[in-house]
Amino acid sequence: MAHPVRPSIYLEINNFYTATVYEKGAEVVRMIQTLIGRDAFRKGMDIYFERHDGQAVTCDDFVAAMSAASGFDFTQFMTWYRQAGTPRVTARGEYDAAAKRYTLTLAQACAPTSGQTETQPTLIPVAVGLVGPQGEEFDIGGATTRLLHLSRPEQAFAFESIPAEPVPSLLRNFSAPVILDYPYSDADLAHLLAHDSDPFNRWEAGQRLFGQLILRNAACLARGEAAEWPAGVVDAARQVLRGGNDPAFIAEALTLPGEATLAEQMEVVDPEALHLARAGLAKTLATALEDDFAGSYASLATAGAYRPDTVGAGRRRLRNLCLDYLNRLDSADYRSLAFRQFSSADNMTDQFAALAVLANNPGAEGKAALDDFYRRWQHEALVVDKWLSVQAASCLPETLLRVETLTRHPAFDLKNPNKVYALLRTFGGNHRHFHAADGDGYRFLAWQIAALDPVNPQVAARLARCFDRWKKFDAERQGHARAALESLRQTAGLSRDVFEVVDKALG
Repeated sequence: MAHPVRPSIYLEINNFYTATVYEKGAEVVRMIQTLIGRDAFRKGMDIYFERHDGQAVTCDDFVAAMSAASGFDFTQFMTWYRQAGTPRVTARGEYDAAAKRYTLTLAQACAPTSGQTETQPTLIPVAVGLVGPQGEEFDIGGATTRLLHLSRPEQAFAFESIPAEPVPSLLRNFSAPVILDYPYSDADLAHLLAHDSDPFNRWEAGQRLFGQLILRNAACLARGEAAEWPAGVVDAARQVLRGGNDPAFIAEALTLPGEATLAEQMEVVDPEALHLARAGLAKTLATALEDDFAGSYASLATAGAYRPDTVGAGRRRLRNLCLDYLNRLDSADYRSLAFRQFSSADNMTDQFAALAVLANNPGAEGKAALDDFYRRWQHEALVVDKWLSVQAASCLPETLLRVETLTRHPAFDLKNPNKVYALLRTFGGNHRHFHAADGDGYRFLAWQIAALDPVNPQVAARLARCFDRWKKFDAERQGHARAALESLRQTAGLSRDVFEVVDKALG
């Protein structure tokens, strides 16, 4: 291979995590471990260091050590190193009730690149589980997870003695870094979110389910139609909230995908409809699971002094998520709850989480918390940056006016890059308000870039990158964005740094 690798690379085998400088990175080494098992991988590492310690070696040498330890033939697997691109795996399942047989058909393909017109099938380890109608994991060959070796363009794998039609859980433990296409329905994804024993696949199912529901309902709202949320998504979220003993995982599983992430999946972005759809799903979950969220919030309170450990961090993460969901209900009682947490918190995580909730809710509590937070921390520069950013990220209607006012606040300094990033770049990432239909968000940021350019053209150029995606929006917003960029490009004395970013955006 062309790229040498020193054997002193860091490998943390016990956690199934590998950090290397291989040309295709940790994922390929992880697949090797998946294919041969942890014990053989450990033995292969011993052989690798014994043979090559202190030498500059190649990927072939590393794989040869693994082959010597396991007897596994890696000939086809080496395609991962020699072939560019990410394979796409297309899967489909068919259940024969009479024969109690489930057949999973997998096909692989890798798109040609400019220097590679023909591609070859590689060896792809696909770890599969089958989740039954009641959430049970079916036995497939003496275990609940079976490792399939996909080595041909298309292969069918049969699973016998399957008593009911399952939902497949594919690529468990992230067994291969591929693009997976499987026609999961909303019900399938809700089922996996509720029951899958693989944490990553469970989280992934939830993100896909939440995302496609939000996007579908954003399109409905853009057409003037009412949003509809299936009961299955509520039931799955309830199962996650009630059925787990890992607060950190529950918090991740119930966190909705962000608006900027979802916008990338839209052909034409309507940021207002997208915001309302995401907020609508959050409120639907909060309304249906109010008692569960309130109960979890109370039960996760920590007795005693703050401890910076992973268990406590997970409990705080979930407790603060519950607080956020409860404050989607526009209740004075829950705003008061957030203010009490803000006032009594003995750590920044809880205090700032409560502040973020209040900054996104109307009412006197939000203003009081913001004023108090600044009074407490005005001499801590990094904490003040958080204070600026939480206001710039707010979804409240007055956010732009608030950000404009903050540019004249003693806490903000246009000459300080950290303050610029905290306030102005955060506002540029505020999907709802930067891309407001009236164009005021575009005009405001363009003015700020023009003012910043003579002071720090490099930071101004980074701030101008907030306009990079303006062509994904509707014609009216595009018109406003184009006008703001044209005005910026025509600014007298504009630096080369900013001009290049703006000119490329307009091109």
